Amino acid sequence: MHTRRLYYEDPGRRMFEAEVLKVSQEKDRWALVLDQTAFYPEGGGQPADHGTLRERGDTQEPAPEVHVLDVQEAGEEIIHYVDQPLEPGTKVSGALDWERRFDLTQQHSGEHIVSGLIHNTFGYDNVGFHLGNDVVTIDFNGMLTDGQLALVEERANRIIWENRPTEIFYPS
Repeated sequence: MHTRRLYYEDPGRRMFEAEVLKVSQEKDRWALVLDQTAFYPEGGGQPADHGTLRERGDTQEPAPEVHVLDVQEAGEEIIHYVDQPLEPGTKVSGALDWERRFDLTQQHSGEHIVSGLIHNTFGYDNVGFHLGNDVVTIDFNGMLTDGQLALVEERANRIIWENRPTEIFYPS
């Protein structure tokens, strides 16, 4: 089955509608596959989105929230690990934890700014990075001095203060 990746079509999307295609239990959590999703899966050093799914129904009472704890890519499917099961065929409304997504997006954009500055100024390549809850780490194929890091920090802050527009593209 193929999951439509709404996060590529509209990275600013905070809510979406979907249908549950598959459900399986894995230890103390359930794995759901939806027909489409705005939840970004873990990958490339970036943690997965979190948020909630809620069954869409005809009643006035809101359905209980199902918490999305992790999201992983598995071929053409996106697996949503949740704290409660939903039946296949269930129509759901998804809501991202936008504060978390926005924070990770800013960190990821900052990583690109810093990596670009280091490559353009010193010729070193980014060979890995990780976004954590409190720390971003970037690995380069060369060493930087404290003075070089201070220069990169000053230039990166200038770029951010200039509020330059960003462009999303996928290099070949």
